[in-house]
Amino acid sequence: MIDGPRFLSVPVRALPVFAGVPTADSLARDQMGHDPVLLHLNECPFPPSPRVVDAICRAAAGVNRYGEPRPAALGAALASKTGIAAGNIVIGNGSDEILGLVCQMALGPGDSAVMPTPSFPRYRIGARMMGAETRLVRILEDGRNDVAGLLKAIDHTTKVVFACTPNNPSGAPLAPDEIRALVEGVPDDVLLVVDEAYYEFDAAEGGTGALDELARRRGPWLSTRTLSKSYAIAGMRVGYGLAGSQAVADGLVRVKLNFNLSRLAVAGAQAALADERYSQECVARVIAERRRLAAGIEGLGFGTLPSRANFVSFDYRANAVPVMAAMAAEGVFIREWRDPGFETFIRITVGLPEENDRALRALGRATALDMGNRETMPG
Repeated sequence: MIDGPRFLSVPVRALPVFAGVPTADSLARDQMGHDPVLLHLNECPFPPSPRVVDAICRAAAGVNRYGEPRPAALGAALASKTGIAAGNIVIGNGSDEILGLVCQMALGPGDSAVMPTPSFPRYRIGARMMGAETRLVRILEDGRNDVAGLLKAIDHTTKVVFACTPNNPSGAPLAPDEIRALVEGVPDDVLLVVDEAYYEFDAAEGGTGALDELARRRGPWLSTRTLSKSYAIAGMRVGYGLAGSQAVADGLVRVKLNFNLSRLAVAGAQAALADERYSQECVARVIAERRRLAAGIEGLGFGTLPSRANFVSFDYRANAVPVMAAMAAEGVFIREWRDPGFETFIRITVGLPEENDRALRALGRATALDMGNRETMPG
């Protein structure tokens, strides 16, 4: 338990203070004079569409005015893309905000939320912030959410069930029959939330997403998606929730900030959606590099988990922190999973070809160094 001053609520006192992570702004050049290789945040390695840059520049002159609380044109574009009515779409400061809003609108002390682990941290943090119990269900060996385990963890206190497909940080998607099992198995008075942040990568390889199955559900549901990954605008922070009913959408609107999006973010998002071809090209190039990166990792002797996202994960079979630190010393930033029971797992975001090459070389050196150090340790 982390203590804190009395003015903090009891649930907030128990939360860690976010220490931050290296970003493009904080690492303009690493200590060795290299351009840093940022493969730890699942960003798109390519710049945004030129249309996005132009739209942001044109919108900049109007930032003395607030934007719309619910941007109509952006909502209409998302409705056209997804088939969900614009009134049932809530746009957020990244899908991260939407997931936090779910917890604010649905959870309180005495409630429970069921979620996979390891998975996106916002489910757990958002639920704990509201004083709710978090019921963590370990993912399967191939990285998929354990649907049977999620359903088994539900009881009369459960208000929300989270699922993630493809799962972050493992990368594996759920099959349609697994999503169907969630749709049918989660009680009708419990909100089912399916996080589809990496939907476009899965769809490019034949995945069908969750919407068709969710549409058959009688109870409340929400799918969350983002423009951060496949549309190359992570820095603009635009995500959205696709609600199965007006009641779910209205609940999110009740707790969100009125002006949660900047006018520049809205302009950039509209332009990104209008250049679908650019997004598809980015996704195709990332998938090709993901396969090459996975092959390179396997060439070093590590089996990778199946991924339908923009990253590759693998079990290093020893504590991953020394490898991560050694690679960071070379200016290559990756992420260890951190989650209890998964301290040996590593996730590497797909970068540009030359960045992936540099990451593989650094990984080879780091693993050799770490293995050598472990062999010389006494005992």
